[in-house]
Amino acid sequence: MSPRVLSEQSQADRELELIQQARLLIERDGIHALTIDKLVTMVPYSKGTIYNHFGSKEDLLIAVANLCITEVTELFRRAMSYMGKSRERGLVIMLSYLIWARLHPMQLFIVLTAHSPSVVERADDKRTERHLQLEGQLMQLVLKVFTDAVEDGDLILPPGMDVQRMVFAMWSAGFGAIALVTSKCDCAGAIGFEIEREFFTNVQMMADGMQWQPMSNQFDYKAVLRKASAELFAEEMRQLEVLGRPLQF
Repeated sequence: MSPRVLSEQSQADRELELIQQARLLIERDGIHALTIDKLVTMVPYSKGTIYNHFGSKEDLLIAVANLCITEVTELFRRAMSYMGKSRERGLVIMLSYLIWARLHPMQLFIVLTAHSPSVVERADDKRTERHLQLEGQLMQLVLKVFTDAVEDGDLILPPGMDVQRMVFAMWSAGFGAIALVTSKCDCAGAIGFEIEREFFTNVQMMADGMQWQPMSNQFDYKAVLRKASAELFAEEMRQLEVLGRPLQF
């Protein structure tokens, strides 16, 4: 009897199942714990079957990172639907990123680890290319918010400055703050800060420094956060409450 041949959809479904189980393993035990041998114990498939999908654990790690980026992109697209000025949408995008990071603390670092040369050199080229494409699509959403701000006259670019540099400045500051939140760093707690709240303060200071209108002393941005949380991310906020990780605005 010839072996059963799976349809393309069945193969894709099985690959997604393997990625999701690898993600659970990382969330539970950390990135260092990801091995093909450990994954075999979690799924009804042989090691050979897993290697048919992923050439190495590094290849699998990038596949998990790609799933993470896809989820973040969906949240960003939802944030982009917020009806308001460009700075409001920018704030809601940062809110959506923080929500995702709080729901999946370890996975923020999966995406970062996926850029490690030791990971990239052992991963499938097509999967790595897909990773770069997904990241590009994600950043295009952020870039559009800044481009809209310039076109609407809410953000004036200083001489020698371009939109890409402003995006990088905002993104790097936001990522750093989220990394502190995710790693449970006590550097802010030691002086009485709620890191989630200070994350938004940090974002607002960056936007004010760019002279992105309306300025924070002229507009109720906390109301924007509350409205977006209720209208766009109600289910995610509920999940955070269940996990004991409610956001502090």
